[in-house]
Amino acid sequence: MLAAVAAFCAAGCGGTTDDRPAKWSFISAAIMEPSCATVDCHSQVTQRAGIDLHARDVGYYTMINGFYVVPNDVTGSSLVYLLNASGSLRMPPDNPLPAADILLIEKWIQDGASND
Repeated sequence: MLAAVAAFCAAGCGGTTDDRPAKWSFISAAIMEPSCATVDCHSQVTQRAGIDLHARDVGYYTMINGFYVVPNDVTGSSLVYLLNASGSLRMPPDNPLPAADILLIEKWIQDGASND
């Protein structure tokens, strides 16, 4: 019995799988809109740096046409740089995104950054 418990615990240790979809529809609704499209930042009204993330299609257009996201090029996408930056360059500046969210965004970009 003890061996079975130890084997179960060992199988669960060492990491988790992120089952969230690396799709713009999910990233926009679950990450970008609540974290970035706030009243003071990238809302429809404020649009800091010309970035509007208040809605899925508008946010996608802003990310792609503003060259913040380069499909299939994580290192060439300034969005990734800003999400991983420090100090005043980091986005969002007050509450950085969890590493798992940034990895999901990177996967979406690597997979072609489609607007699904």
